[in-house]
Amino acid sequence: MSALLSPALRAPVDVPERTYALRVGDSMLEMDVAHTGQDEGRTLHTVTVRSEHGAATLHVRAPCPAYTHPSQEPDDNSLGARILRAPRVSMQAERELSLLHAWTLVYGLVTLWSDQEAWVVARTPSTPITALLACGLAVPHPEHVDACDWATKGDVLVLRAAFWQGAGPLGAAAWVPSQSGTVPYPYLPATYVHAARGLVPSVQHPRRPLKLDGMDAAPVYRRYVPDLQQTLTFRVARSDSDADVDLLHRWHATERVCTGWRQDLPREQHKAYLAAQEASSDSIALIGEWDGEPFGYVEIYYAKESNLRGFYDVGDYDRGFHALVGEERFRGPHRVRTWMGSVIHMLFLLDPRTMRVVSEPRASNTKMVD
Repeated sequence: MSALLSPALRAPVDVPERTYALRVGDSMLEMDVAHTGQDEGRTLHTVTVRSEHGAATLHVRAPCPAYTHPSQEPDDNSLGARILRAPRVSMQAERELSLLHAWTLVYGLVTLWSDQEAWVVARTPSTPITALLACGLAVPHPEHVDACDWATKGDVLVLRAAFWQGAGPLGAAAWVPSQSGTVPYPYLPATYVHAARGLVPSVQHPRRPLKLDGMDAAPVYRRYVPDLQQTLTFRVARSDSDADVDLLHRWHATERVCTGWRQDLPREQHKAYLAAQEASSDSIALIGEWDGEPFGYVEIYYAKESNLRGFYDVGDYDRGFHALVGEERFRGPHRVRTWMGSVIHMLFLLDPRTMRVVSEPRASNTKMVD
């Protein structure tokens, strides 16, 4: 998720001294970064974090700088060797942090050092190590994993990959509000149905969950983007919403969008198209918004029920997406990196059984292909 910070702000080693803001749900997190010394040539950062959960301090020894030449790289590329170069973190507060508070601090670390794989987190009286291990946000340090007392002694590793996969007290609901405490696992028993469409070879695929009536009551996905200081959301597009139908109709009428989608159709056909999406169990039509302003359309689907199934060994829960940016003022590579990465993030969170996300742009769509 390196798109969280622009290249000018993203610092894999030292984070510039200033105040950073991060929105967590409906509340703001402020992080004051100061440099307080050196340890073995690595900058010591003091990060004072203020949120609705209270104040806390992160003492962070910066990671080692990246190797500048392959000859510098060691032969040992194990996790134990890699984390010797990773940032080291100590969490300090007046009392033991709740798991939710600790999770927000990890969110801050992942934002400030967005390219890091892992952080070595020290055991302190303030750090809820047991809770971090139990939810999967942390794993035992490789030096202690074989010891019988690893759960009660030694440092732990907090993994960036686990954070973005929803490890923590909020689960996927941190970014997918519709899943807040309501989605069981597995979502449905793996009962299969037969799909045969046109000339594409037929296939057996799992029965897909029904779309809930209240699905459009909350955004399907929501994430604050510090680089842009805006909140990105995706919500369900509705055929009974004149505004949604008008948006789709207007966007498809532009030459740029029509060149790729070729759906410059009468308004009623766009309304019927959205109605068909609502009736389908295979796909969901979404409107993307920046701070509540619509910018484009995204259609997510199961790859096994799409034309792609005839071209690769498709998995039962592989997902895909089509997308268009309808508003000119929301174009640009910096935004594309963010919303497209977020679509992929959303698809992995919607069902933890999804192992692969695909897309199928036209060969002539060089911007997408490249």
